[in-house]
Amino acid sequence: MYGRKEEAKIRRAHKRIAKYMRKDNGKRFLDVGCNNGYAVKAALDLGWDAHGIDVDAKTIADAAGRFGDKHFTACTVENYARAGHQVDAIYTSEVIEHVPDVDAFVDALGKLLSFHGQLFLTTPDASHLRVPRLFETWNAVNPPLHLHYFSKEGMQQLLRRHGFTVERFILSLKPQMKLIARKRF
Repeated sequence: MYGRKEEAKIRRAHKRIAKYMRKDNGKRFLDVGCNNGYAVKAALDLGWDAHGIDVDAKTIADAAGRFGDKHFTACTVENYARAGHQVDAIYTSEVIEHVPDVDAFVDALGKLLSFHGQLFLTTPDASHLRVPRLFETWNAVNPPLHLHYFSKEGMQQLLRRHGFTVERFILSLKPQMKLIARKRF
């Protein structure tokens, strides 16, 4: 599914990383829920020490075959954090709505993030003005794949509970939430 538009997906990730993720705060980059590894490839091209994790071993094998074995690991973010890894930038796009335990997920992100590190996160925005009045008719409502739906306020509360401060929400004309957050120490 994702392989057909590989170049476009790498370009989009490249633009996002170059625009929103400050390399001067460190060099270690982690894509949580990396799928086929396009954001990892983009980060590598931008000079980051980039790695990706995903729970799907098949997509990790595909990404490793395309972009190098040493950059990819099949595991949960919780297990990656328990292994003691530290990173300066976390990129997680369209992942949090799929995880069963969002508190454990965000807690692990916080454990992974170094001092002054940053988080770039995207997810469908349930409070966006373009979400249909009949919520269940919105194309992002996709159980059992999507387990959670977030408003900006709800996302801020979740992140705050785990020691993050949202620095800014990035304008999106589509009903997608994009944000930059930092861990409070």
